[in-house]
Amino acid sequence: MSSAVKTLENQSKHLTKAEIEARAAAEAGVTPDREADLKDPIRGVTGTAATYWRTIVQRLKDVDLLDDLDKETLGIYCQMLARRDRLNKVCERLAGKLAELDKKQGGNLVALEELYTDKLDSLCAKLATLERNIASYADRLGFSPQSRTRLAQKRAAAAADNQEDDLFGA
Repeated sequence: MSSAVKTLENQSKHLTKAEIEARAAAEAGVTPDREADLKDPIRGVTGTAATYWRTIVQRLKDVDLLDDLDKETLGIYCQMLARRDRLNKVCERLAGKLAELDKKQGGNLVALEELYTDKLDSLCAKLATLERNIASYADRLGFSPQSRTRLAQKRAAAAADNQEDDLFGA
């Protein structure tokens, strides 16, 4: 199994000046430095997902996290949030129906109760999977506390490296 890929700023091994410059040039080629035009949701993000899009973009207005390449990932994230909301509503309605049936029949409909319970369990499992995916996407987009901390550490280390370069004349 190969080792994890590290950016230049996260490497602790000693590199020659030529290796550092080559690695920095390579990283600059794949790490775009551009503004993201996230004003409008991408095609296919409508309804509740578009509302999530606008809310997230509004929250990100003073934060430099995303660029144009992240639009599709943000769109998927917003659609998953909307899907989670729909599944939660279905689960609530199904649980309410189950409670209503139990109240009406006094617990006599065991077979029907098992059917509803199986459907509810299935929906809850789908919801749990979706929530794990949402958490994964949030981490990748920099929306989780851990990912923001990692990003802050990377930026602080890069700033410290730049200060050391100025100090030692590198």
